[in-house]
Amino acid sequence: MRAPRRHDPASQTRYQDLKQLARTQARVLAGTPGTLKQRTQAGNRYWVREYLRVDGRKADEYLGPAASVPEPKVAALRGEIELARSLAAGSSTLRVFGYQRIERKAAAVLGAFHNRGLFGAGLVLVGAHAYGALLNELGLVAAGYRTQDVDVARSQPLAVALPGGTTFGQLLGETGLAFVPVPAMPSHRPSTSFKLPGAESLRVDLLAPGRLAGSVVAVKELGTHAQAVPFLDFLVAEPIESVALSPNSAVPVRIPSPERFVLHKLYSSQSRRADRDKARKDLEQAAAIAVAVEEETPERLCDVFRKTPAAAKTAVARGARAAARLLQGMHAGAQEALARMARS
Repeated sequence: MRAPRRHDPASQTRYQDLKQLARTQARVLAGTPGTLKQRTQAGNRYWVREYLRVDGRKADEYLGPAASVPEPKVAALRGEIELARSLAAGSSTLRVFGYQRIERKAAAVLGAFHNRGLFGAGLVLVGAHAYGALLNELGLVAAGYRTQDVDVARSQPLAVALPGGTTFGQLLGETGLAFVPVPAMPSHRPSTSFKLPGAESLRVDLLAPGRLAGSVVAVKELGTHAQAVPFLDFLVAEPIESVALSPNSAVPVRIPSPERFVLHKLYSSQSRRADRDKARKDLEQAAAIAVAVEEETPERLCDVFRKTPAAAKTAVARGARAAARLLQGMHAGAQEALARMARS
């Protein structure tokens, strides 16, 4: 494992400015920002936003007849397009500086969630994309990750429901991508995952707390089911506001707090003993975030560790011992914090 380092202060300021700008969006535009145009068909003029979808195809967002679309609505859409262009440009600049970005199709999924108000209602981005967002939040340059999968979680019923009859799968269809349910095992169980067909690797998993890993939990407000993950409620109990950068956009999201992310990754590393690669990845991510936490708020990790559910503490302590070894000779403060947890 390489020691994580900090982005320079100027680029950290750029990121925070872009984050604040992204959070002013009323909606995340589908695809590229595009261009506002008037078209004529059968002698009738109408307004559209011409843009490229995330699958590369050209599309029009229809606004209405030119004679009946009020100027304030046209001006508002121009403003949305200019804002989207600024965010895309800012995201590209930050990518040059080494900030983490997600692929267009994964960002389209997050944009659909944002536009439906799901993050504000309690949905939390977890998994690898949450790790990337945390690196950006903390101003850390560290080894990236290779995944398109989108993992989102909710600990309690969301404070907003999809319109009557709308399912989670139909919501994913608002991205313009043809997601299909992933067959469960055994086949009579309801699906908790959706993916793009064929060789496309993008997969969306909905997660919820549960004692038995992999069991199925009904999520009535989204018209679907989720996969149970132990101690997930601890992970998402104190989420923070963040933004997911992509080539087309910057999407407001909520992610776990850094301290809880570290502790849950330590726990997860000990439950993946059959998959050593994923277990090591969990430990490396936990160690990298632990470095930033201990630099900014010494003792914070140990304070939050005391709040860890008793049933998870032994596994977290074992993970902490392994993560401390990864930081040998890299960061004494974070290594000592992990070692203290290991001795608890």
